[in-house]
Amino acid sequence: MMPEKLERRAFLKLLGAAGGATFLSGLTDAASGYAKETVYPDGKITWIVGHPPGGGIDLIARGLAPHMARYLAALSPRPGSTGLVIKNLPGGAEMRAMNELYHSRPDGYTVASGGDILHTRAVMGDLGFDLFDITFVARLSSANKILVTNSRSNIRTWDDIVKASKKAPVKIAITGFGASNHIATILLLDETGLAARPVIFDGTAGANGALIRGDVLLGLNSEDSLRSLLDAKELRPVLTFSEKTEYPGVNNVKEIGFPELVEPLRSQRYLIGPPKMPAGIKKTLQNVLKSTFADKELLAWNEKARMSFAPVLGPDIDLLVRQIQKFYQSKQGVLREYLVDKKA
Repeated sequence: MMPEKLERRAFLKLLGAAGGATFLSGLTDAASGYAKETVYPDGKITWIVGHPPGGGIDLIARGLAPHMARYLAALSPRPGSTGLVIKNLPGGAEMRAMNELYHSRPDGYTVASGGDILHTRAVMGDLGFDLFDITFVARLSSANKILVTNSRSNIRTWDDIVKASKKAPVKIAITGFGASNHIATILLLDETGLAARPVIFDGTAGANGALIRGDVLLGLNSEDSLRSLLDAKELRPVLTFSEKTEYPGVNNVKEIGFPELVEPLRSQRYLIGPPKMPAGIKKTLQNVLKSTFADKELLAWNEKARMSFAPVLGPDIDLLVRQIQKFYQSKQGVLREYLVDKKA
């Protein structure tokens, strides 16, 4: 259940139920003047992604980068010098990337993708720095998660999963110990009592490969990370973690009796900067994102890519992060049980 002090309506609004436009409309163009006065941007920006190429988080960065580059160039005294370079640094469940970001200069030329693992590690006390030391520039997306199986398996419904688990714990492929999908699996197993064993992979490709080969029965990941395999009929959805499902005949977690899991099992995907990033640079990047999310070419691309963009900018991003952190703090007991005591 939601913590007592966290209003569900406010939580839903912050998590994107009101739509990205709500958070974009209040921004000003002040950052343009700041950027010119400080000669920013005037070089390539490195965007660190703590996952291998090809997964949902990587695709979001690669989808946004070329469109952002045009608006960065428009602010620069040397347009040809600007751009974004994606740097994949998988390992340590995003912590390799976070450590590099944390120790980067706060000059606006290093940013990173960050996710739910930041909240988890902060609660567990092993983040290595204060969560609120780093600069949260924006939320880029908020993805629904989905439980899938190999299209050749005989699993089609939640009841089929429960029956299979009574014979032996079912294996669920997930990515990253302590990362978003692992936490979602922990909460799912804790709430439902399902007999299952998470099998942890370093990246989406490895988890999906094991699932397609039949090495594991189930996989849990964000919907946009699984989209291409669902469209290709390599994988089949069996449970969604949303209010409604777009897949005929597929249950959502609310229908099987666990509506409290809808919001916690969403993936929050942030754009973050190092500690002490100047407010003007943060505002410049937010204005670039504001223009990017309204870009017709990006919108056309996303008609096919179907990334779960749900931008949060301005002061709302800091409020959002604090609200989510309160929720994770309320789950400290069960997280510690699975991540420390059980070594799940």
